[in-house]
Amino acid sequence: MTSYLSKQSVFRERLLNGEELIGMFVKTPNHMMVEVMGNTELDFLVLDQEHSPFDLFALDTCLLAGRSADMPMMVRIQQNTGTGMLYPLDCGATGVIVPHVATPEKAKEIASGGRYRKGNRGFAGTQRAGGYGTREMHEYIDQSDTENVIIAQIEDVEGVKNIEEIVKEPEIDCLFLGRMDLTVGYGAKTQHDDVIRETVEHVCKVARNAGKKLAAYSAPSEKDYLREQGVTVFAVGSEHNLIQKGIIGLLSDF
Repeated sequence: MTSYLSKQSVFRERLLNGEELIGMFVKTPNHMMVEVMGNTELDFLVLDQEHSPFDLFALDTCLLAGRSADMPMMVRIQQNTGTGMLYPLDCGATGVIVPHVATPEKAKEIASGGRYRKGNRGFAGTQRAGGYGTREMHEYIDQSDTENVIIAQIEDVEGVKNIEEIVKEPEIDCLFLGRMDLTVGYGAKTQHDDVIRETVEHVCKVARNAGKKLAAYSAPSEKDYLREQGVTVFAVGSEHNLIQKGIIGLLSDF
């Protein structure tokens, strides 16, 4: 019998192999939205706990909805700590995006918080990811350490200054370019200003040299530039963008 490899189970492998992956943020804390978006050809969804009103119950039900659609589910967590990573992973998230990773110490903390054998992630086998106590402990630990994705968001001036040290953390799989916060941090007017482009290109060069994968929020007009910098994981908007564009288009056509 041929074993079935789910989209969730191979997502980290695809990311580390440098496949181009396209996903979207989810801003609405409702499982129906995840079900609708999950029944598409997107490669992943990101529940935006950092900037949207996801409480723990909504996070749980949305992750369940994503799991039912076999959609790889990332969570951009609100608290950028090892503890903040724990609940989403226990609920079955494919991985986490950790905001404001600006120091080597923070990089080490989140890398450790996302791994069992090479870190200090607290163990519980009685939640969804552990099969509610039905899975063998060693099997669950091995699968989690193999499949869970850890992404560090680089969005602070301090993070740019420390980027050569941050990329040395082996358990961080990918860096997410936080260009909007970098724009604020550097006092620029837009993310297209020279100082931001130069900063992004520097971070990308350091990441590429260290073998780290790169992710970014991208408009279609930016994709070629970001590809040139080595970005392979693209977040192309959210359901809010789709709803607004859909309404504008409908009114235009009516």
